[in-house]
Amino acid sequence: MRVHLKNDGYALSAEFPMTVFEMQDALDKLQIPPETRAVTFQIYDFRNMNLLSELCEKDFTADIFRLNLFAERLENLDDTEMAAMKSLLQTYPESDFEDMLLMTYGLDSVMVYPCEDCRELGETVIENELLPELESCSDEILELLDCEKVGQLMQEREGGVFVDGYYCVTSGYEPPDIHFEFGEPEQCFFRLLIAPDAQKTAQAQWISLPCNAETLLEVYDQTCCELQSSLPWITSDSLKNMHQIGILNALAERMSELSHNDFVKLKAVMDSERIREIPDVLACMEHLPEYEWDRFVRDCSEFGRAYLMKNLSGVSGLESVDLYEFGSRILEQTGGAVTSYGVISGRGQSLYSVLTMQPEQQLEEDLEEDFEMKIGGLSL
Repeated sequence: MRVHLKNDGYALSAEFPMTVFEMQDALDKLQIPPETRAVTFQIYDFRNMNLLSELCEKDFTADIFRLNLFAERLENLDDTEMAAMKSLLQTYPESDFEDMLLMTYGLDSVMVYPCEDCRELGETVIENELLPELESCSDEILELLDCEKVGQLMQEREGGVFVDGYYCVTSGYEPPDIHFEFGEPEQCFFRLLIAPDAQKTAQAQWISLPCNAETLLEVYDQTCCELQSSLPWITSDSLKNMHQIGILNALAERMSELSHNDFVKLKAVMDSERIREIPDVLACMEHLPEYEWDRFVRDCSEFGRAYLMKNLSGVSGLESVDLYEFGSRILEQTGGAVTSYGVISGRGQSLYSVLTMQPEQQLEEDLEEDFEMKIGGLSL
């Protein structure tokens, strides 16, 4: 299920269901505090379902864990259950998200029959004498009946819906009485699915890092079937073999000492400098204070605007000016970059300090012409 998430001007297109780490990363990109977890979203790809315009255009708000549960429920519906779900959405187009989540648990109350249209429904109704009016009719009379009209009559009485080769009767649906509770996720940074060896994956079990030395010794010579990571770039490819689990655990222990703000900053540096190996992440953490980070800047034009506002007094009229190239040139000179987590400086560099010299010429002279072309006529 593809979902468009948004929060105060920040947006993210994401595929659900997700792992817990992926949900936490989405919250970081949207600048939503992990303890809040409430996201505003639109659903625009619903397992190839053609949604009603009322649902496609509607903004929903929910705990991201509830959204993920909804996506998991949809993933596990068979064709008959999906037809029932679609029929409920057609019958109740004004449903809110909580209604939709409850529908996935109440599909047994929707009667579903393989049936393409009213004519086919009419044939079934006549054959089984499902209408009271047909009970006293002889076989000769039944054979003369218009199957399509009989089917239309049955559909009108039951309020049925034709969906994907099924006839669904939604009139008996009642929302189930279910209460959902989601606790805090486990405090860890990596989860590994460990099996005794590659031939015994059925015996695989999850372990979480950081963990104690005793657990590390137990799995040291076993096989990792899957790695879930709170750092999007540390994947199964990063763990060359299980003999590296010690250094991965050391990384998890170091990460547990970071504030959440520094943890997101670490992801910004990894994104900027394309750090993909476990030892490189550990080295990066030693130098994390040497980077400057502005979490609220998400593109080069926005950075260029912020740079000018901090360095030029009395500047005005920048809101509508495209400063993408200007911002890009500043970041290029300082080794900085715009990431999904905000703008990050190069190591040992400042994001917003005034630049003076380039190797061949003054940066001020180089940018002056570009700046005048972009914002000529503005009052400074």
